[in-house]
Amino acid sequence: MCPISFGVLGPFEAAFRGRLTRIPRGRQRLLLAALVLKANEVVSVEELLDRVWGDRLPDCPRGALQTCLTRVRQWLDAHEDGASEAIKTSSTGYVLQLRPADVDLLRFHGLVGEARAAGERGDRAAELAALTEALSLWRGPALSDVRSDSLQQEVVPRLAEDHLRTMEWRNEVGLALGRHREIVGDLRSMTACHPLRERFWRQLMLALCRCGRQAEALAAYQQVSTRLREEIGIDPGPELRNLHVAILRNDAAVMSEAAR
Repeated sequence: MCPISFGVLGPFEAAFRGRLTRIPRGRQRLLLAALVLKANEVVSVEELLDRVWGDRLPDCPRGALQTCLTRVRQWLDAHEDGASEAIKTSSTGYVLQLRPADVDLLRFHGLVGEARAAGERGDRAAELAALTEALSLWRGPALSDVRSDSLQQEVVPRLAEDHLRTMEWRNEVGLALGRHREIVGDLRSMTACHPLRERFWRQLMLALCRCGRQAEALAAYQQVSTRLREEIGIDPGPELRNLHVAILRNDAAVMSEAAR
């Protein structure tokens, strides 16, 4: 296996035996990112051409791809003889063979899988721990310094959505475990960064209520309502509206965690 590990959950980075190393620039950088994103999977020639050149293909696309691959292999071998053998050729494309521990995206998916399994067996503490560790792998927007139009338009938004959904999931588990006081600050940051994401607002309102801060929960509802109407011309969805009414009525089901 390749002795270099990669990070894509933030700026693109590589480390050789634990020490950060400079990644090639230009087309080689794009090619390497495309291979790392699908580590241990065959990436077709057509997909690689799209990731690296988009609709501005060179006169001899396959030849240009081969040249780019040769340079990436040379970069790998410059760190350790034989490292380039991690890039294998198949009948339809190329695959970069890496250990799951050597790609933060693969570690993220593995931890999310652990959290899912923990939830299914009812171990909420282990579920929360796995989700928290998974989210700690994110260093910022995925591949923020990789200038590939197709990656930025097709892959990065999916990764960003996975990140947000995992944050929402972690918050739900935290609320279920009575950690409302611990997550209020994080939820305020999440609603500030993603003001149109209603689930974060619902979670913030619940956390505030369960801290005995109903007035702040109601103020949060007014804040998101105003934001939604002014920016996209809609009212809050039914979950937020129903929670708002429940808080106004001091509903026991909503307030049941307040004393913890």
